[in-house]
Amino acid sequence: MKRQLVITERAHQDIERNAVWWARNHSLTQAIDWQDAVYRQIENIPELSESYPLAPENSKFDEDLRQKNVGLGIGGYRAVFTVRGDEVHILTIRRGAQQELSDQDIS
Repeated sequence: MKRQLVITERAHQDIERNAVWWARNHSLTQAIDWQDAVYRQIENIPELSESYPLAPENSKFDEDLRQKNVGLGIGGYRAVFTVRGDEVHILTIRRGAQQELSDQDIS
C-alpha cells in the first residue's frame, strides 16, 4: 500500500528552528544542506514506515510512535512519526539530546 506523507505544522516549525540554529552556529550553507537533507530523508519514510524502530517514548502514547534518524551525520536528529491508516504523519523533528516527548510535543 502506498502511504501518503503528512508533515505536521509542528514538524515544519522544528525544521525551520533547527535550520536557523545551524545558520547561526555553523553556516548558512550548512543550514540549507541540513534542511534539504531532512526533507529528502523524511520523504522516504512512507515506503518502509513500519520497518523503523519504535521511539523510546512509545509506551507513553496510545498510538505507535516510530523514529528515523535524519539530518547530516549520524543520529543528531530524529523524525518522530506515526502511521494512521494510509497516511504517515511526521509529528516532530527532535535533536537526539532533547528530553523525551510529552503529549504537548506532538499535539
